Order: sequence, then structure tokens, then C-alpha cells
Amino acid sequence: MTSSTPTVQNPPAYMPPTLPAPSAPTGPTPRLLHPSVLSPKETLLRETRATQLHYLPGPILACLLFSILGYSAVAAAHTAWPAFPYLTSGIVGLGTVAAHYLEYFFGLMLLFSVLWLLIRYARWTMTVYAVTSGRVIVQRGIISRDFDEIPIAQVRAVEIHQPIFQRLFGYGTVRVTSEGGNRIANEAWVGVPDPFEIQRLINTAAATTPGR
Repeated sequence: MTSSTPTVQNPPAYMPPTLPAPSAPTGPTPRLLHPSVLSPKETLLRETRATQLHYLPGPILACLLFSILGYSAVAAAHTAWPAFPYLTSGIVGLGTVAAHYLEYFFGLMLLFSVLWLLIRYARWTMTVYAVTSGRVIVQRGIISRDFDEIPIAQVRAVEIHQPIFQRLFGYGTVRVTSEGGNRIANEAWVGVPDPFEIQRLINTAAATTPGR
């Protein structure tokens, strides 16, 4: 009689429990604000720069104006250049010496206007305003960056200043007041697009903050 050897089954391999992946914060992905500023549970509500309408039209118009005047003076001082309608003939009437002086003067003013444009463009680029579920953040800088913040729990009021010209183009000045000696408290954020939406987001985040 043949005896059968019982089959020994190995115990199942230990499988560690699968932990749920940490939930990513909802809201838009930062495009202007440095991503490392946000904490894992913090939601970005809005980020923006000031509108270009606040920073750039003045220097652009100055560059255009002095380009036209400078060319007209050059055409008056050097008759080989095509004349600019009306302006060149008016400068010619002042005399050749005056035309040369105006040529240098308008060229210098054009240089100053270009420098003004570059400075205003840099100021527009380097400043970002952001509202999150827990903070109001101001980011400054291009290569090296500085960050200032006001915790939402410390916000006491959001004021909007919007003259009629700014109202027509949809931007204004935002001023966030807070308790304590925060460095950016009461600082004017000029040229902010859709300022009433910024005000609404800050007030809504403040209303849902525990302890308020």
C-alpha cells in the first residue's frame, strides 16, 4: 500500500497595506508664483501681475514721440534723408544749427525714454501678487526673489481705489490692512487687474478660516 505525502502549502507572502496617495491641493497650477512657496495643503486661488496698462503706455508713447521728432530733426539737418511731413519743414525753418541741436536733443530724449521703458518693464515683471487659501503673498524679483506674506487670519480689510480711467480698463489699486506690524500691511498694490475679484477671494478665504 503506497502512502501519500501530504502537500505543504507555503503561507501567502506578506503584502504591506497600500497607503492612499496624498491628495494634491486643488486650484490652478502656479505660473508666476514660485511653486515652492505653496505648502502641500495650500490652494492657490489667484495670482497676477499688475496690468501693462499701468506701467507701459507712458514710456511707449514717449519712445514713439521722440523717435518721430528725432527723425524729423535728422531729416532737417541732413537733406539726403526723406522729410517727415510737416515736422521736418518746421525744423528747417529754424535753421541748420538749430536742426543739429534738436537732432542731438531728441536723440538723448529717445535714449532716456528707452531706459524708462526698460525700467518700467522690469518693475512690471518682477512683482507678482497671489491669494491662497491661507495667505496673501507678494513676490518680488526676477533672478533672486523676496517673498512677503500676510496670513489670511490677520487680514482685517481689503480696500479698493479705482479712478474712472482705471475703472474703464478694469484695474485698480488694492490695499490689504492687517493686524500686527506686517511689512506689506497697508501697502498699495497698484495696477491690479480685476481688483474686486481679488477683494472677494481674500474676504471669502478669511471668512472660511478657523478662528475668524
